[in-house]
Amino acid sequence: MPFKESDIAQFTTIFGRSLLPEVANFVRPKMLVVTMEDLWPLFRGSLPADAIPYMVRSMDRAALEADFATLGDVASVVGLGGGQSIDAAKYFAWRLNLPLFQFPTSLSVDAAFGHRAAVRDGGVVKYVGWAVPEAVYIDLDIIEAAPRALNIAGVGDVFCFITGVMDWRYAEARGKCEPRWPYDESLAAISLAKAEAALAELDEVKALSPRGIRIMVDALKWGGASFHGAGWNPRHIEGVEHYIFYALEAGTGKSFLHGQAVCLGLVLGAMMHGQRLDELLGAVTHLGIDIRPAAMDVIWSDVFDAMRGLKAFVEREGLAYGIANDFDVTEEFLNAARSRIESAFTA
Repeated sequence: MPFKESDIAQFTTIFGRSLLPEVANFVRPKMLVVTMEDLWPLFRGSLPADAIPYMVRSMDRAALEADFATLGDVASVVGLGGGQSIDAAKYFAWRLNLPLFQFPTSLSVDAAFGHRAAVRDGGVVKYVGWAVPEAVYIDLDIIEAAPRALNIAGVGDVFCFITGVMDWRYAEARGKCEPRWPYDESLAAISLAKAEAALAELDEVKALSPRGIRIMVDALKWGGASFHGAGWNPRHIEGVEHYIFYALEAGTGKSFLHGQAVCLGLVLGAMMHGQRLDELLGAVTHLGIDIRPAAMDVIWSDVFDAMRGLKAFVEREGLAYGIANDFDVTEEFLNAARSRIESAFTA
């Protein structure tokens, strides 16, 4: 039976302005506000006096568990921030079995729209837990005030549908799809339609117009919800582009702006597949998402090391079969990738 978008339960999402100050009127008192140290001074005046701040310091699962034991008596959880704050809020709401309300401060990642929290376990991203928010609040005043680069980089979690489907089709053509995730054209088609919608409206996304924001949110909602709605199947929403990001993070021990690092993986993955490179690199540069390693506080040798070890990393971590399992990462490929990316941002 083909999937329809309406088959996938998505989180209630509210668009509006001055939404955060309303929490005092509907969120249970003694709320745990999961946020970042630099964000708390900006928003504490919009929250009730008895709000209890938790500053995310690490997404390592052991660190979260250690902090969980110290949270004390709280009655509700509010996630306020980017991907780490949103994921930590999910994790604590799950562990505490408390109502959750999500206030993303940018559109940098689809974390607010997914059930599991992305934690680090042994330096590698793992998706754990279960949390369905009462609602996700897109406070346009907050989103519009965020650094533009944070918002626009969120297209990494939209364009990744393209390389994710490339990987899925690659596995299908070789008879190596996992038995639990056989290729499904209906799922792939919905994902591709979401990505194509963003590609067709690059100027709206770049301007962060109301239309551009809604296009982004529509795609991010699909990416977050359909992981669970398709039976914990990630095939139609991520692939080699995320694996490159995971390998780079594990190899360097550094944290990255999620969408920016995924966009680097997107371009490298398109090169590996030999498909849509010009279009995707052009979109990334048009949007001003700088995917050069220097812009992410690493160097090309870090990226090259991640690419050389990508096959071993994917196999060791049991990630879904795709181009990374077979592609021969030669020095010629690496040098061509560096030249192509560097020249795209210096032209």
